[in-house]
Amino acid sequence: MVLENVKGDIELCHISFTYQTRPDVQVFRDLCLTIRAGQTVALVGESGSGKPTVISLLQRFYDPDSGHITLDGVELKKLQLKWLRQQMGLVGQEHVLFNDTIRANIAYGKGGEEATETEIVAASELANAHRFISSIQQGYDNGGGRKRDTIVGRTEATCGDCTRHRERTKDLVT
Repeated sequence: MVLENVKGDIELCHISFTYQTRPDVQVFRDLCLTIRAGQTVALVGESGSGKPTVISLLQRFYDPDSGHITLDGVELKKLQLKWLRQQMGLVGQEHVLFNDTIRANIAYGKGGEEATETEIVAASELANAHRFISSIQQGYDNGGGRKRDTIVGRTEATCGDCTRHRERTKDLVT
């Protein structure tokens, strides 16, 4: 099943979860979390508290031991997996760029589809990277640039109006 129009409301309802490789360690017990479309949410906690696990559950790399997760009121288990993952973008804490131009790296987010110049610029604007890219020599045809901005631009090209997830940065000072 796929949704015709995705609003983006996410609910984790009474989630309990343990990794199969560590059944003695309960990651979540009765976790409830509601994220409304357009809302910005930060998951904050100690190392090992399950922040990346929430993202893995949303992307269905794992299913909860109990409870359920919904997107716009529909259980994730009922949605087509490939389609579901295409609705989300993830900017991980380890950035990977391909040995190509900034334009090509952002366009890669379209998943093999041809990205127009308008889409590439729009994605970089959403990532707050267009001004920087335009200011450097060769602009979008440059083979370098700020890694994180390019990766965020690629993610914007991937999912447009979808749910975006950014992992914590290693450089965060508390």
